[in-house]
Amino acid sequence: MLRMVFAPAHGLPRVETRAGFRCGRGSGPQRLDRQGVGVCNQSMEILADLGDVSVARATREHISAIERLLADDPTSPKHVATTNLVSDDLLGEGPDGADLEVAFERIDNDPHQDLFVVLDEGDRAIGTFQLSLLPTMARGGGIRGIVTGARVRAGADSISIARRVLDWLSDHARERGARVLIIITDKNRSHIHGFYTTMGFRKSHEGMVLPL
Repeated sequence: MLRMVFAPAHGLPRVETRAGFRCGRGSGPQRLDRQGVGVCNQSMEILADLGDVSVARATREHISAIERLLADDPTSPKHVATTNLVSDDLLGEGPDGADLEVAFERIDNDPHQDLFVVLDEGDRAIGTFQLSLLPTMARGGGIRGIVTGARVRAGADSISIARRVLDWLSDHARERGARVLIIITDKNRSHIHGFYTTMGFRKSHEGMVLPL
């Protein structure tokens, strides 16, 4: 069973952000433009600069890192710790029929879906989360922002990073028209529920899951 946690899409502190593009690791060799300036072949869209970390729109090059971050969950059958980088051997093979490339394409081509990564100063993905914008007939046809797959790698600064990211996310969801922000988290992840309440979320609804 999942517990859905709601927070009003207003009232949280705003975060100063600087958007832009930059080359990331794995972006391939640079080329020179007509002015002789280096241009990366594949750039990342940096949506927020939060000091020692930044938020970027996920690219195909981030799929492997996202898989490892999502595996860092005691409720996952592939649970591993992400305090250090996780190797393919430790992670193991995915479920039969799993195709994360296809899943990424579906998300990337859907205008109501945003898949993000949190990058450290070396442009390594140390966090991830997905925002789904759901138009509804409830509350006068309001849009709900639903956050899933939220992870930040374990570390002494993980709570600080998560706070800054959620502050930014509340603003981003509001700018995209959301009236409420919902985080879906497994009830067994009780160690993180208290953190969400300190960010203004409240346990207002119960969710139920039917495997298909």
